[in-house]
Amino acid sequence: CLINIIRNDELGKERISHKRLVTAGLDGLIRIHAADDVSANLPYLHGVKTPHPITAIRASPDGARFVVGTSNGIVTVRQRAKIIPQGVSLKRKARIQAGTYSYFMRGADVSADADDHIVLLDKKRKLKSYDVMLKQFRYGDALDEALNGRQPDAIVAVLEELGKRRGLTQALSNRDEESLESILSFTTKFITKPRYSPVLIGVADKLCDIYSGVVGQSENIDEYFDKLRRHVKDECRTQKS
Repeated sequence: CLINIIRNDELGKERISHKRLVTAGLDGLIRIHAADDVSANLPYLHGVKTPHPITAIRASPDGARFVVGTSNGIVTVRQRAKIIPQGVSLKRKARIQAGTYSYFMRGADVSADADDHIVLLDKKRKLKSYDVMLKQFRYGDALDEALNGRQPDAIVAVLEELGKRRGLTQALSNRDEESLESILSFTTKFITKPRYSPVLIGVADKLCDIYSGVVGQSENIDEYFDKLRRHVKDECRTQKS
């Protein structure tokens, strides 16, 4: 295709017109020739290599853009770089020094284009207090904190995590009457619930092993162990029938 390029002279006072002949082929190379004098040979000026064979090419009326069609069906648009007159220097932006506040905040005020993909990052979930205690290996405190919350799902989740960390025995041991009563009360109440029984059966077994020697020292603790025994006995009878 033949294009006409118009640009200002070096002083910016006169507009100069140049004709250019643009050719392309299956070799994928776009060739630009000077065509001011068609009677003479057309000097080769510039070339652009593309990755695919070119089957069609067309230029915009101002010669600033090329539309290129390739053999694999891809159509691309190429834009000619802005012509800068000789003697004119572009003002370059100062390079931002690494480690400064400006370097850290670079790009913060740039808005996304309509066709940009925006990736939204989920906010970091705040850990529950018993999760923090688990990370600090305070297993007994984590179990007490979960029991104080009175949420069965959270309590069983903490018991499961303690089992995975092999810290269940540590969390259940060395309890006074009040703290032992809270875990016994929860275990007795929910051990027959199918949703919680797989975890609480193991907890009940651990409690019996650890505190079998204190049976008879507290009426409240004895009552909870007796309830636990009766619940397990009734559940076994129900399963057999």
